[in-house]
Amino acid sequence: MRARKPRRCSPQRVKQGTTYEVAEVAKLLGIHRNTVRRWLKEGLGAIDDRRPLLIHGSALKAFLAKRRETRRHTCRPGEFYCFRCRVPRAPWGGTADLSFRNEKVARLAALCACCGTPMHRTVRRADLPTLGVLIDLHTLAPERMNGCSDPNANRAFEKV
Repeated sequence: MRARKPRRCSPQRVKQGTTYEVAEVAKLLGIHRNTVRRWLKEGLGAIDDRRPLLIHGSALKAFLAKRRETRRHTCRPGEFYCFRCRVPRAPWGGTADLSFRNEKVARLAALCACCGTPMHRTVRRADLPTLGVLIDLHTLAPERMNGCSDPNANRAFEKV
């Protein structure tokens, strides 16, 4: 069975006081050697220009941290992260569906204003009044109550 490739390169695996060759970096992070060579062209600093190329661990760790920060997006209140657009977006029509997960957490669901992709966001229930000013929140009825004209839970137990 083949080893699973990690989804992200973890900077915690890199030792700061160690020097690495290109092949060692690739093996350490579970990536291809050509990826490390591309990083060298993109700004990862080698110790010098002689072969084999040596990369200092602190430079590699700083490069990976900088690369991770440039890809990170923070959503402002009233925004959701759209996985298709890959940026934070406002919900379509300024509305979101609200469902409660427990006494402290609520879940919001909305559509992206640009591409129509479903977006989700988990928020604290204490933050709902401030979000209600920015977004029109609609509470969804439970699925079993949607088609019922008289949603009385004890209706089935009443004698006719």
